[in-house]
Amino acid sequence: MTMQTITNIFKEYLERYLKANKDGKGIILDHVCFVTKMHRKASVRKFKRLQFKDPYIDEHRGRSEYYGPDVTCALKDIWEVGNEVCGELLFPMINEYIDILIRDRKWKHGDDTTSKLRAMKLCTVKRRVGNFIKARGIRGRISSTSPSRLKRLIPTFNGPWKELSPGNGQIDTVIHKDTLLGNAVYTLNYTDSATSLCISRAQWNKGQIATVNSMREIKKRLPYPWLLAHPDSGSEFINQMALNCAKNRKSNMFVHDQEGRMTICMLKKEMVM
Repeated sequence: MTMQTITNIFKEYLERYLKANKDGKGIILDHVCFVTKMHRKASVRKFKRLQFKDPYIDEHRGRSEYYGPDVTCALKDIWEVGNEVCGELLFPMINEYIDILIRDRKWKHGDDTTSKLRAMKLCTVKRRVGNFIKARGIRGRISSTSPSRLKRLIPTFNGPWKELSPGNGQIDTVIHKDTLLGNAVYTLNYTDSATSLCISRAQWNKGQIATVNSMREIKKRLPYPWLLAHPDSGSEFINQMALNCAKNRKSNMFVHDQEGRMTICMLKKEMVM
């Protein structure tokens, strides 16, 4: 039984309790205590509080709200300026966005609101941005990546990325559909880490043969040798077919170093053998 339910029970018997004599009040108290499981003296105090309570004043219990609606509105303005990203990405950019909007005379909030927004913690930002996202009805992005069990057989690349020469890039597949049911068109993207060159290749579904053929076409279009391919842990890349191609020195899809090591590498450190 909630406190609101208990209060409603006392309100229902309040008028009869105030008009009753001593014996009548005792009968009402016995009944109310039996229903609400409250102590008799606590029930008497409850009736007294309801008797002298001003009906035009609402009770506000608990801790007072520090970040009011004005701070929430300011945060929403920052969120919209930041392309409606999640709270984790928005939090480190709040001060910079405020400074830019103040500089461009587009900041419409007061000093007290601004100081509170600058002092807002990450957990509060995440919670309120989550409410913005729910109010907009924004759905999370679907993922078609299914980790392969062969990922522990392939070495992990741990960096550094800045010192890599052209020919070291990341590959990933993107689905062009709102659902994962049925067949779909995918795009295999290669992004070079040194030159930012991006090459895309469309394919039907993301089977092993289709993915390997797409990577071969990307290799032909590269203006320099393809040295390393850095995919995620999706089964379209981490499979026995790609593993055999990586082990084969005569393969025309991957290039190996002098020690003959496989050149498919993954980025996550927890995948190290």
